Amino acid sequence: MYKSQSLEDFLAELSSRSPTPGGGTAAALAAAMGTSLVEMVANVVGSRDALEKERLAPFVSYCSTSRAEFLVMMDRDSAAFDGYMTAVRMSRATDEEKAVRRTAMQLALERSTRAPLDLARGVCSFVEMMVTSFPNTPKDIASDLYVGASMLDAGFSGAIANVYVNLSYLGDRSFAENARLELGTYQERVRVLQTFKNDVGCLLSIGQAHERG
Repeated sequence: MYKSQSLEDFLAELSSRSPTPGGGTAAALAAAMGTSLVEMVANVVGSRDALEKERLAPFVSYCSTSRAEFLVMMDRDSAAFDGYMTAVRMSRATDEEKAVRRTAMQLALERSTRAPLDLARGVCSFVEMMVTSFPNTPKDIASDLYVGASMLDAGFSGAIANVYVNLSYLGDRSFAENARLELGTYQERVRVLQTFKNDVGCLLSIGQAHERG
């Protein structure tokens, strides 16, 4: 669906009044873009040194797999919310229909919560691999690595926002509490991303100071 659209068509649809694609889909795209930039940096580093290429080969493969998964998540997020809107429009003329509608809405809300949770988990896993793969940041392409990390940060932030917006509407409090606990775990894991960004950002600042000098 969206992952197969041209960028221009996707952005036009994203800017429309239609509820989908929305923030969750955009978050997944941000994660995919960040993954692509990080993969580019890994490919550049690998092209300069045979040993580095061999070392980074598993990570490059992981980048490609992660990017594909994030693109699938774009469609999955929109499909989940479309399912919720379909449930909202269900007939409620009788008590039985109202009960069926409520059940359908709750199931759709759970799917709409699960999708961004999975995106948050995917970003965490990728970030942890990225941090270990770049113990030393290549100075000449540090900006690309910083932008990639920032896009991953945006994807994660968008994911957790889409989880939180659903929590108060979930009727299954056990599901909601488990989602909250799971999200807390991811928020702890992703802290390494901010540290990584700060380190790369400091390198860029040092480079700028050198140029001014």
